[in-house]
Amino acid sequence: FSIMEGEESLKKFSPEVVVKEVAVRSAVSLLPRIILFHGTADCSMPSAESEAFLDALQQRGARADLFLYEGKTHTDLFLQDPLRGGRDKMLEEIVAVIQNDDPGLSAQHLAVPVARRLVPEFMLRLAGRVSPF
Repeated sequence: FSIMEGEESLKKFSPEVVVKEVAVRSAVSLLPRIILFHGTADCSMPSAESEAFLDALQQRGARADLFLYEGKTHTDLFLQDPLRGGRDKMLEEIVAVIQNDDPGLSAQHLAVPVARRLVPEFMLRLAGRVSPF
């Protein structure tokens, strides 16, 4: 939590803490559906934090879901994996959520293409080693 200026700021910025506040409790159930995506190998923010946030949201009536990605770090899902190319599991799951919420959508408009590799693997591994996240 050092990125957030220490534990004092956690109470001010943590979404989990905010949804537990009495002043916003009744508004939480009015939020649109919330979907969380988290890698289990995230050293910046353990995936247990997303599980706790999900629980706090659901206890207050919010529609919320959590997708956990085994072995993925803080940046794998939105940075390294898309640059790596191939199937994008997170994007496929986002599209599946959209399709489930609106079955009338055309499958052709929601097709997830297989992406080509944009960066060599050695560069992605190097980035993973030097990333502060």
